[in-house]
This record gives sequence, structure tokens and C-alpha cells, in this order.
Amino acid sequence: MAKPKNVDEYLHKLGDHFARPILEQVREIIHDTAPQIQEAIKWGAPSFEHKGLMMSMVAFKESAAVWFHKGALFNDSKNLLEASTENTKAMRKYVLRSMDELDVEGFKGLIHEAIAKNESGAQVDGFNQRDQKYDHSQRLEDALKNNPKAQETFKALSDYKKREFVEHIESAKQDATKERRLQKSLGMLEKGLGLNDKYR
Repeated sequence: MAKPKNVDEYLHKLGDHFARPILEQVREIIHDTAPQIQEAIKWGAPSFEHKGLMMSMVAFKESAAVWFHKGALFNDSKNLLEASTENTKAMRKYVLRSMDELDVEGFKGLIHEAIAKNESGAQVDGFNQRDQKYDHSQRLEDALKNNPKAQETFKALSDYKKREFVEHIESAKQDATKERRLQKSLGMLEKGLGLNDKYR
């Protein structure tokens, strides 16, 4: 299915999905509360920006959700937000299973908080910081010395793509798994491929 070009198209594609009127109301409240907010489609979903990305809204099978990209920083006085997992650093979601669950005043408060955080430039501590333990793999480096073809491909990769290989190998918990991933990586490099090229 083609990705929607704009928010109107996203909502139209929902057809008679129960989340459609909820998200239409969410959109209306956003623009009524803060007319300066701009709409965009990011990652296939409606997103809302003001001095950077603030929030997104998505229809799921059994719920609608509004994602606040810096929600972990909010006061959230009405306790409307939740994290997807205990390891989620920055984003928080407001889950809505029916129109009755939409707390309009509480939601407006979240919108104002999102604007304030973006205008202040606030960031969640540690969010988006590179994990330096995946900057280097001695295992991969040693193997490349004995494989000129793979080494040639690896040297030509961007730093980001090099890190993908390092993390793929070194994030394994068992040495045997690391070795299997190493051999797979060498095979891909011999063919001139990056780790995730098939997904790009």
C-alpha cells in the first residue's frame, strides 16, 4: 500500500476504522490549540512539528495513539502518558480506545508542554547518544585482514554502515553467535553488500 502524501489522505485511507473520528478530533484539537503547528507525514504517519518534531498520531487495530517525542520530560499532571517499554527513553504515548477516553483539556496541556520543550531545546538525557562500545570490533578487524575482498568493501562503507556490522556482531551474547554473525557479515562484504542494503 502506498504511503499517504498528507494527513487528509492518511485519514481517508482509514475508511470506517473506529480510530478515524478519534484522530480527526485529535488533529482538530492540535490546530485549535496551536495554529502555528505544521503537519507532515513521517514514517508513514501524521506528524506535527514546531521547531522540530513534536508528536505523531497512529491508528492501530484496537486503539489510536498520539506519540509525544519528548514525552518523558513532561509533567503530565493528569497522568495520561505511558511508555511502550521500561527502556523507552524519550517517547511517551497517549492511548485512546474510544472517543470517551479523550481528555480534551488534558490533551491540550500535553500539546502546550510539547511546544515548550521544543522551544527550549530540551532533550532527554542520553537520548540519541551513540553507544561507543560498537565503534570497533577486534574480531571483525582481525577477520578482514585475511579477507582482502571483504576488507575493500568495508573500507568503502560510510561510518554508519560500518557500525551496523560492528553492532550486529558484537551485540550477540554468545561467542558462537558472534562467530556466526561474523561469517555472515564477511559473506555479505565479499559480495559488496552492506548489512541492511536489502531493506533500503
